[in-house]
Amino acid sequence: MSQDGGRGREVTEAHYLHERSGLEAVLRPPVKNPTALRWVPKKEELIVATRDGVLFSVDPVLGTRTVIEELGEVAEVDVHQDKQRFIAINRSGRYIIGTLRGERLLEGRHPFVGAMDVMLAEKHAILVGDEPDNRSMLLISLEDGKPTGRVRLPPRVSPTLSAEGRPLLCRSTDAGLFVIPLGKGHAFPKDLDSTAHRLDPSHQFILGFTATGICVWGQEGGVPRSMRLPELTAGDISMSGEYLGLGTRNGAVALARMDRIEKRVRPDLVRAFNGPVTSVAFSERGRWLATGAEALRIWSWED
Repeated sequence: MSQDGGRGREVTEAHYLHERSGLEAVLRPPVKNPTALRWVPKKEELIVATRDGVLFSVDPVLGTRTVIEELGEVAEVDVHQDKQRFIAINRSGRYIIGTLRGERLLEGRHPFVGAMDVMLAEKHAILVGDEPDNRSMLLISLEDGKPTGRVRLPPRVSPTLSAEGRPLLCRSTDAGLFVIPLGKGHAFPKDLDSTAHRLDPSHQFILGFTATGICVWGQEGGVPRSMRLPELTAGDISMSGEYLGLGTRNGAVALARMDRIEKRVRPDLVRAFNGPVTSVAFSERGRWLATGAEALRIWSWED
């Protein structure tokens, strides 16, 4: 019997729900409407930003605590490799940089009104987003909070970090995925249109979402691995590169083995939420998968 209590399967075949998904929801922390998730690097501590402007810290063993409030509706959040600082970017045109102890360090304005990405590098915060007429990137110094540069970008470009911690920019075009270092002397090839993929970097991989499924590239680009699965809203790849976690518009989540994607094996989906999954994040250590929608759930799984 499916997880919908026997009321029938979804109309779309890809949305069949199964009890044997490989996932087990082991924690339901008291956090409502999470909009962005990020695990603290090399720690089993999940940072959760919410629609109500609250930043929580969730430890699967020690429990949940409030880090900071009154952030506005947070679109994206990131945690520095120093395991102490965070940045939250909200939908009201502000960014806030603070510490996981609850201190506010820097605040400022951003121009983005559409899709947004944010990333903390060694000495800079990198903000990328859609303005009314174009996509652009804003660099903020972590020392004094001053903007150090604003660059116009092609559509749907996203930032990521190399294995060595260097900031990179990625873009999917009809000629393939391009990943370039951030800095002078590096630019995307001209006269190429961006594809419809919504890019979401994950560790040393790049996820590309479309209306019909997902593509997975390495940072070297080339031919992607792909899976046909409609209505995907969020995803992440485990630090080991073995597993792909997914969330859908109808509130289902799934766990797929990366070595089975090219075999066109669809993962089993399990009903988790009543609304769209907003974010999916694997912990860097251990075996936790966090998913957020109208609530927060943390999953474990077996091979």
